[in-house]
Amino acid sequence: MTKKFNSLTILFIITVVMVLLMLVTIYRTDDNDDDYGLLFPDLFSELSQVDNIQFSSGEDQFSLHREGEDWFIPDHYNYPANFDEVKRMLIDLSEAKLMEKKTSNPEQYAVLGVDGAKPETPDGDSIKVLLKHGDNGIAGLLLGKQRDVTVASAGPKQFYVRRVGDEQSWLAEGYLLISPVMLNWIDSQVIDLARERIARVEIIQPNGDIATLVNLGKKDKFGTPESGEKTVFKYPQLGYDIAGSLHQLRMEDVLPKKDFNRGDADVVIARFITFDGLVITTKTSFIDGFYYTTLSADYQPELISEASDDIKALDVLKSEEQVKTEAEALNKKLSDWVYRVSGFTGTNLMRAKADIVTEKNNVIPMPADLNGFGPLR
Repeated sequence: MTKKFNSLTILFIITVVMVLLMLVTIYRTDDNDDDYGLLFPDLFSELSQVDNIQFSSGEDQFSLHREGEDWFIPDHYNYPANFDEVKRMLIDLSEAKLMEKKTSNPEQYAVLGVDGAKPETPDGDSIKVLLKHGDNGIAGLLLGKQRDVTVASAGPKQFYVRRVGDEQSWLAEGYLLISPVMLNWIDSQVIDLARERIARVEIIQPNGDIATLVNLGKKDKFGTPESGEKTVFKYPQLGYDIAGSLHQLRMEDVLPKKDFNRGDADVVIARFITFDGLVITTKTSFIDGFYYTTLSADYQPELISEASDDIKALDVLKSEEQVKTEAEALNKKLSDWVYRVSGFTGTNLMRAKADIVTEKNNVIPMPADLNGFGPLR
């Protein structure tokens, strides 16, 4: 019995040692100074030719397509992609450096995550990125696991990679945190209307009731026309938040207006009127647990009003021609789309007066601002 036990123990130890040796062989850091060069040596000179990028992974399958200088997402209504993100990824791929040779044994690819991407490789864990000019391939990457390092760094990271069609895998260094999720590539900023430009906000309920906020003659200070400085909001920052609803507004998703049906959902209209005569109108509904809104822009010179000196000093106000051009550009961008916005933004776009102001003893206390956001006191 003892002899059998000892044999099993020895066999187990041998097995563990062999597995460890295999892992060491795969992950081993070479102690030589070989310079293997760039992951894609010719890519930088070919970046201007790339007009199609295909992504495959267990998360998503989608593509990006370039028309002129702009990138679009054909798999999501051909909505614009974030130009800066696409440009950054292409440059990062062209600058990625090869550090060490790794395995060329297909049976060991999975350990590094370079075995391939779903659905082409059913059990694959890679992110596959193909760069193309038309139907012609320029570069193809199988992005595997990120290598763990003991010292955290904000600089380039190390990843296990394999070129598409090449058996050799590598340890590469670069900024290769490539998102495999389609919506992360969308141009998510809908509009950026500076809060300081806002002179007045009107929120109109389906029954005709209107809640109005006005700038109180000072940057970031808002109240109702009736109460002015004595306005008591549901929470102290609410007026500031409502007036800033369109400041760097980002969407969660987007739909073509022609395919959108509000059904029986109520529509609340909000008008954001700037000192320089720009009027942005939103129409928002709450449907199946989400907030959906459309936006339109107009120049109404009769609504131009005088801004306080501290707002004028910010240089955010525009001339008549600038506002006309801005409204035209916004309508071109926004008119065909319905945007799904966050619960915070959607709630503020639909607030009734009773949800904005209250009695002083009913104010909701707010925690201290520890993140640097909110108006300066």
